[in-house]
Amino acid sequence: MIDRAVTPARIAIVVFIIIFAATLARFYGAALLGLGVDESYMVAIARHPSLSYFDHPPLTFWIIHATAWLTGSEASFVLRFPFIAMSVLSTLLLFQLTSRFYGAKAGAWAIAWFSISPFFLLSAGSWIVPDGPMMLFLLISASLLTPLLNPSTRYISDARWIAVGLAFGLALTSKYMAVLTGLGALLFLLSDRELRPLLRTRGPYIASAVALLVFSPVIWWNAMNGWQSFGFQLSRSVTSSSFDLPVHLLNFGRMLLGQLAYLQPVTLIVCLWLVVRFFRAGEKPVADRYFLCLAIVPIIVFNAVALLSRNTLPHWPMAGYLFLFPLLGSWFAKLKPSGIVISKRAFIASAALILIVVVLGGLHFKTGLLTRPLGAPQPRWDETIRAMDWFDAKDALISRGLLQEGEPTPLYTLNWIDGAKISYALGDQAEVRVLGSDPRHFGFLPKPAQNSNVLVAGLLPYDDWETRLNRVRASLAGSFCEITQYEPITINRGGTPYRALFLLSGSSC
Repeated sequence: MIDRAVTPARIAIVVFIIIFAATLARFYGAALLGLGVDESYMVAIARHPSLSYFDHPPLTFWIIHATAWLTGSEASFVLRFPFIAMSVLSTLLLFQLTSRFYGAKAGAWAIAWFSISPFFLLSAGSWIVPDGPMMLFLLISASLLTPLLNPSTRYISDARWIAVGLAFGLALTSKYMAVLTGLGALLFLLSDRELRPLLRTRGPYIASAVALLVFSPVIWWNAMNGWQSFGFQLSRSVTSSSFDLPVHLLNFGRMLLGQLAYLQPVTLIVCLWLVVRFFRAGEKPVADRYFLCLAIVPIIVFNAVALLSRNTLPHWPMAGYLFLFPLLGSWFAKLKPSGIVISKRAFIASAALILIVVVLGGLHFKTGLLTRPLGAPQPRWDETIRAMDWFDAKDALISRGLLQEGEPTPLYTLNWIDGAKISYALGDQAEVRVLGSDPRHFGFLPKPAQNSNVLVAGLLPYDDWETRLNRVRASLAGSFCEITQYEPITINRGGTPYRALFLLSGSSC
């Protein structure tokens, strides 16, 4: 395998097999799984072009809108295709970046572990979320800066600095947290005595100006909307009014376990050990310092934030781990024969586990395969409704005459999650808006035309749904003179009833 005699042909075959297998897994997931909550939300909001959006910068929304417009389809498989293509490009860039400094064998090891890490395989690798575009443009930016690592080519032309700024600007226009990788690049320049004088030349400032120019639509939108997007993202990091040690330690523990799951154990353990080894080592190769500087800022910042917050997400530091894969590939490539044998077994076991999870998980989310033998109703913990498409709602509304071609039907939900799922399912046949204190970008969409009657729908809880529905009706009583309750809409999984949506009609006073 990778540990035998290295030849260009053999490496090319290995790289092809890795990319082909990972792409096949991504297409399998794209074909079998419905859109998740965030994906449904992004598709629903992307129908309304804007300079930027409440949750994220606009690039991912623009990609979705362009794909739907060019293909005439919002099918999940179609919309996920550009993101799968970007993951292939990211894998090739990671291989090229690693091979340049550590050799082709290290490059093959790097992309092998990268391709079986669940986050990079699925979430950043195929889902309609901002992580995939951000990773691609961060890798492009890092590749463009690599001449700085060679003492004989440390001069970078203005044209190349412009390209760096363009790529980094597109990373920022994908996701705000890309700025931390930029700080990592600055840290690298500051940490190298020979590179520090570059900060007195025009190159880095040309790149910064270009990146700001690319990012300027986001700044303009925020300025016109009370800086709400910046404020929202900052508020997600530190949500506690006071420090509660047990709560924050619990959140930190969840953060670490999430990273363990997203990267799988071997990758995370080796990456963290390589970071420790780097700081303990005397001589620090320039390439090692470069990748570590790019990696360390997001990893430290977001894990530190977890100690100050009640609710952080484990995928936030992943842009940092991305740049540890070259170091990981180098370490595996230098192992002795006995270590190679153990590494191959660990890789095969990890890959097999990921394959089983992807195959069985996809089938279960689609059909309920794993819990169907337990009988109905499904166990309380078997909650896959958020990862399913709610197209049954569209069929039910059409059959009841509540959804018609032509004029979109106004429909309200009580939260942005239900709004995202229902809006994606109903397409352009409904104008979905959100009631409540957290509408996300739904709150920035134009209000639908006022009708005498509007529909209100949402997901019913697994149990005690009658109490929940009574509370919903009571909360709407002040907004409508009369509320009519329809028969709930059944959502099926694998041809059998799984969950239900309440459906109400409210008449204006």
